[in-house]
Amino acid sequence: MIAREIPSLRQLRAFEAVARLESVSAAARDIHLSQPGVSQAIRALENGLGVQLFDRRRSGCYVTEFGAILLPRTRRFLEHLRSALTEPGGSSPAGRQSIDATVNRITRPQLQSLIAVSENPSFDAAARSLKISQPTLHRSARELERELRRSLYRRTATGVTTTPYGSELARRVQVALGEIEYGLDELEAARGNVVSRIAIGNIPHSATQILSNAIKEFLSKYPTARVRIVDGHYEDLLNELRAGKLDLLYGVLRRPDWATDVKEELLFANHYVVVARHGHPLHRLKRVRNRDLADFGWIMPGPLTPRQQALHRMLQGVCAEPNISLETTSLQIYRTILTATDQLTLMSRFEARLNDTDALAQLPFRSPHLRRFDGIATRIGWQPTRIHLEFIALLRAEARAAAAGAPRGRASHSRTRNPRRRAAGARVKMRTGVRNAASHVP
Repeated sequence: MIAREIPSLRQLRAFEAVARLESVSAAARDIHLSQPGVSQAIRALENGLGVQLFDRRRSGCYVTEFGAILLPRTRRFLEHLRSALTEPGGSSPAGRQSIDATVNRITRPQLQSLIAVSENPSFDAAARSLKISQPTLHRSARELERELRRSLYRRTATGVTTTPYGSELARRVQVALGEIEYGLDELEAARGNVVSRIAIGNIPHSATQILSNAIKEFLSKYPTARVRIVDGHYEDLLNELRAGKLDLLYGVLRRPDWATDVKEELLFANHYVVVARHGHPLHRLKRVRNRDLADFGWIMPGPLTPRQQALHRMLQGVCAEPNISLETTSLQIYRTILTATDQLTLMSRFEARLNDTDALAQLPFRSPHLRRFDGIATRIGWQPTRIHLEFIALLRAEARAAAAGAPRGRASHSRTRNPRRRAAGARVKMRTGVRNAASHVP
């Protein structure tokens, strides 16, 4: 749900209209409110934010420095909302007028109710999440249905939830509301108080030392900012990114073709290596071949993960199917089984370097099928704040430094190293979950 209380939609519509038309009376006609109603909405918005948004003169109303900061975010919010409400083929002038009229009638409680129902299994659970009564939630939810003239909710065995259209609308509304959150952060930054919150989805078994170093540098520069790290299965993190709950994903690049609203940026190569216990029979070989690997069992995550797909490509033509004797996403189980048996696995190069020095070793094996690339994923059209851009710049710099110092592709018998770096944690909030997925393998 929404991380903080945002201004009412009436206040935001009034602010955008006055800024665009530079006149309270013209804005009142444009959004179909009374002139006193527009003036009251602007005053309430300014009082709530603690800043003056307009310079009021006889010739009109003109945005101040603070108004100029909030205005682009408000316009993006309204455009996101219009886009979410627009039916296919509804781009005609009449359609735009109808959408604008609908936007003028929608309220913040209606949108918050839609999001709450989409995130909970029943109306009762949704009402509890908003700390309101179920009748109040029901009234707001059904009012939105009547305004849109679309079915937004459906009954299931566990209660009432959103229809596919309602779920997609809720996702896009959350992205829209995120623009206002960014605008509020930017206002605070302009007042000298950086309280920006960066939400990062950490794809399991990424090169966390790079991320940790970037966070440490970022928090040393902005000690009042907050960073939230969310660990989870890739599919869950991708859904949260697309819903605007996360600002970016970090880790292996694996965007599915259907996620056309997401783009990826390569930061560094993090190829897979074959890892076994120190003293493994293959450890004695100067050069390990595909058929040598086919004789042993493997520990792997699920079949759709990049890691298992790389294994299948690597052993294609050598054996019908790799002997995957254990399928798990638990790193602790990986380590326990690997150190006690002759099982093999694939680890990313940075991941392998962080393992126990006396337990595991990389095997001297190379294959073009073991390529892996790490980076960040963001929503297409995402407009980051200055604070977001500074953090991403730090992350890029840490990735370049780590890649320059990382060992090259030639595997060796050397034991994996275990550099231990401490990330600043004073303001870092770690959430273990989505779906209890911390310490899981991609």
